[in-house]
Amino acid sequence: MKHKMTKQERMHRRFTEAFRKEQVELIEKGEATQADIARRYDVNYQNVHRWVKKYGKLDRENKTTYVGSSKDFDRLRLIEKEYKSLQRLFGEQQIELIRARKLLDIAKEQLGSDFEKKTESNS
Repeated sequence: MKHKMTKQERMHRRFTEAFRKEQVELIEKGEATQADIARRYDVNYQNVHRWVKKYGKLDRENKTTYVGSSKDFDRLRLIEKEYKSLQRLFGEQQIELIRARKLLDIAKEQLGSDFEKKTESNS
């Protein structure tokens, strides 16, 4: 039967840098998970996570892992394409709105108060 360490015993343990790097290498090769290492050596999961951040060679922070079928990926690509199209359309509409406001300002300047009265009575 495995001896369960006390909190005091765990606190006074120190893992060498070489040991930590070895465990991180196992994690990055896919031979173990962070949770596996934490359980195996009775270490807090957050400590193992810090080891991975410190000694890991893979850039895990800026990577998104998508899990799904090819149908899901196709749908995602279609949605992204539609989103970009809507962004472009929105930008074009914003430009048109700015242009229309500018033309309205010019018309008000050139036609004066009569123009404003006529546009208000037509609405």
